[in-house]
Parts: sequence; structure tokens; C-alpha cells
Amino acid sequence: MSQDLPLLDKKEILKYISKDNVSSLLAIDIKTVTVSTNDDAKEYLSLVEKIQPPIAIFAEEQTSGRGRGNKKWISPYGKNIYCSLAWTTDLKPHDLDGLSLCLAVVIANCLKKITSKKLAIKWPNDLFVSNKKFGGILIETVSLKKGCTGIIIGIGLNLIMSVTEGEEIDQDWSSLFNEDERINRNKIAGLMLNSIIELISKFKKDFFKFYINQYEKLDVLQGRECSALNNN
Repeated sequence: MSQDLPLLDKKEILKYISKDNVSSLLAIDIKTVTVSTNDDAKEYLSLVEKIQPPIAIFAEEQTSGRGRGNKKWISPYGKNIYCSLAWTTDLKPHDLDGLSLCLAVVIANCLKKITSKKLAIKWPNDLFVSNKKFGGILIETVSLKKGCTGIIIGIGLNLIMSVTEGEEIDQDWSSLFNEDERINRNKIAGLMLNSIIELISKFKKDFFKFYINQYEKLDVLQGRECSALNNN
């Protein structure tokens, strides 16, 4: 039976973020319903003209959420995590190689604190449980004035989505938790934000080398024979 979860709450989320990381976060914005948190993040960056720390945008529901390849991300109300972080940096887009892989590692490690289920990553940044996708990360960059780069990290995590709610999804998928499990979405959001802020505050070019061993341990394709297809 589906449960009604407490709504996301800024004060509750902040309880799980360290003081140092709170000071590195410009704001947390929680929307009841939005088209897409990534679109909201782009709108925010369009107004920014200097280096700014990250802002986190959450929504209880997205009417047109999207994942990689512009695929629709099913986003029912009050069940999952839909979040975008936006900030500006003097790093160039090519300096960000490996950021999505690092993010997949830190988010997976964060969720391991909440569940004993075996989690995995499918290249480049899909999150898996029981060999099915439950989460994804989408990174977008925006060129801004004065040589700044705007970065948007979009994160979607299926927490307790029902089979009916996910019937439009065109691939094997799962929720991280069963519908009868009691979960604390504010805790999950806070711990995740804490881990991400810590990562991006120190991220620089070639930073993935510090995470490659962890990534390989989480890689669902590690040790498997794979084929690559070229559309040409």
C-alpha cells in the first residue's frame, strides 16, 4: 500500500548538512510543482553574472522532468527526489570531465548509509539496485558573461514509486525502497546535498582519479563483456 510521506522541508533538510557545507550553499528552494528543476536552474543562472556558490532546487512534482537524451523522467508528487543544483565557476566545460562519474560515486555512497541494499552504477551515471535503474544524474553547462561557466546538476531518485505510477517508463526500473517501508526524504535529501556540496567545493580538472577505484567497485558492468555500437 502506498504511503503518504512528509513533504520536503528546508529546516529538516538542513539538519543533515554540516555547518561548513551549509555556509557553502547559497539557498535551498522547494517547489510544490514545477515543469523541471533543471529549467528552474537555467532560469536562475540567466540572472547570474559572477561566481556564485550553489543553489539547490527541489520539487515535489515535475510536469516535464527529463533525463539523458531528453527522455521523460516520470515525477509523481511527493514520492521521490527531484533536485537540481546550479552554480557558477571559473572552470571551463572541458575541465568538468569526470564530474558526473564522481557524483554517481558520492550519491551511491551517501545512499549506502540509508539502505543495506546493494547499489551499483551503470556508466556513466545511472544508479542501480537489483539490476534495475532507480536514479539518474544529468549535467548541463551554460556559458555566462565574464568567462564564467554555469553548471547544473539534475538528480532524480525513485524512492517509493508504485508500478502504476511508473508504467510509462520504457526500461527496467525500480524504486530504492518498497512502498511499505518508512523513509525520511528530508534526511535523504540532506545527506545527498551534504555529499555533493563537499565534492563540488573541491572539484577541479582531472579530479576523477581520486574516485576511480570506488567507481570500479560500484560499476555494474565491471568484468562483463560489452559491445559498442557506432551509428555510422
